[in-house]
Amino acid sequence: MTHRLTVIGTGYLGATHAACMADLGFEVLGLDTDESKVARLAAGDLPFYEPGLEPLLRRNLENGRLRFTTSYEEIAEFGDVHFLCVGTPQKAGEYAADLSFVHAAADALAPL
Repeated sequence: MTHRLTVIGTGYLGATHAACMADLGFEVLGLDTDESKVARLAAGDLPFYEPGLEPLLRRNLENGRLRFTTSYEEIAEFGDVHFLCVGTPQKAGEYAADLSFVHAAADALAPL
């Protein structure tokens, strides 16, 4: 049995992770709260440059192993394993990471 994976956050790390896991044969559903980013990725258009990633993204969209959504309900129903790939910027004036995006993603998914 192949696990179905979700990737929460489709920035540079998340979109790359989602496309690569799909290329390894997993069914992957990526989530982002930015509807325009989700639309671009679903159309096979990367919002950043990474050599060789756009053809890999498109290939896995076409073969059906990779999809994108803005719905936490959809990823909760879909996924066996969830990867949190949201931003962790440095806290202003501190040497610590701001984990508010991690906590927000976990808080949105956990009740589902």
